Amino acid sequence: MSIPDGWKDQTINIISSTGGAQAGLTFTITREEMPWGMQFDEYVDAELGKAGKALNDFTIVERKQVHISGNPAHQVECTWKAKQGLMHQIITTINQRNKAIVVTASSPAKMSDSQKRQLVDTVNTFRFLDRTTGT
Repeated sequence: MSIPDGWKDQTINIISSTGGAQAGLTFTITREEMPWGMQFDEYVDAELGKAGKALNDFTIVERKQVHISGNPAHQVECTWKAKQGLMHQIITTINQRNKAIVVTASSPAKMSDSQKRQLVDTVNTFRFLDRTTGT
């Protein structure tokens, strides 16, 4: 969707592996404006700091730098305790034109190695549309 200049995209997309009421694997995609003058790595560090303060027993399992659709990104595997129990997430934050596109893969239980691989492989297929060419 092409929106007029000056408008801010605040959409949230949620994609779930289950159609019923039971909890399953989900992808959440959000878009965030990075604060003026803040570098991408600083932004990711600040967001992880906020998560560490806001979420019970927030633990970073692994953190690495990757590229998604030609853009620098940070991929963070983490766990934390929600009311319902353990949450296991892989959070991929992509730097795209000074915006942070955050793709969060979540599971209400510990993910297996094959689940993690499949989720990371899925995130790696993420592509940005060039507004000028439509490709």
